[in-house]
Amino acid sequence: MEVLGGISLYLIILIATAYLFYRSFVFLLISFAGIPFFMKQYKIRLIEKRKTRLSEEFSEALYSVSANVRAGYALENAFKEARKDMLLFFGDKSLMAEELAYITKGLGINQTLESLLTDLGERSRIDDIITFARVFETAKRNGGNIRGVIEKTAETLKSKAEIEKEIQVIIAEKKFELKIMEFIPYLMIAYIGFTSKGYFDIMYHNVRGVLFMSACLGVYILAILLGNKITKINV
Repeated sequence: MEVLGGISLYLIILIATAYLFYRSFVFLLISFAGIPFFMKQYKIRLIEKRKTRLSEEFSEALYSVSANVRAGYALENAFKEARKDMLLFFGDKSLMAEELAYITKGLGINQTLESLLTDLGERSRIDDIITFARVFETAKRNGGNIRGVIEKTAETLKSKAEIEKEIQVIIAEKKFELKIMEFIPYLMIAYIGFTSKGYFDIMYHNVRGVLFMSACLGVYILAILLGNKITKINV
């Protein structure tokens, strides 16, 4: 479904660009070659969003595990109980609830908790989870204070999540403005084209016009990439 959505979005952008910038069906056909590149970038964005969600939910899960351990639950049972909290906080589509269900299933067939956490870190490719899994494994192997490790990590990730949310709130207005500005060139060209018939005719179906519109389109794309890079802040 997500892939279908990505392709639909790309086709809408292609049709709008081909009509407004070139008035060319040939450009539309040539642009189909860019579908693999667009889908690659689209999938990267989806993966980043999924990683952000999982990272946030992992922070909450550790906080829940820490509370369960303080309440007297054994370590493995604390992770099992944390799944209930994830379903309560994030609903049936919770990514961490799925991972905790997988961990619970693994514990049921005698897999170790540390190996399951390591597997989660490797699959998610999230630095915080990878680091926690390594520290957890080391502490359990050497008889360290596992409860302290969980509590300290939970507090650290909680603080990090709060800082990230504060940053997102600060730049939310600028991100919204950027999204609006992404549509402005298309809206301006469409408005002038429809209200002033023939105004842009000199730009179509000739070499100089195509080069000029291509240059404008290139600057527009560069501005979008730069804007997205500026508003992407990692803690």
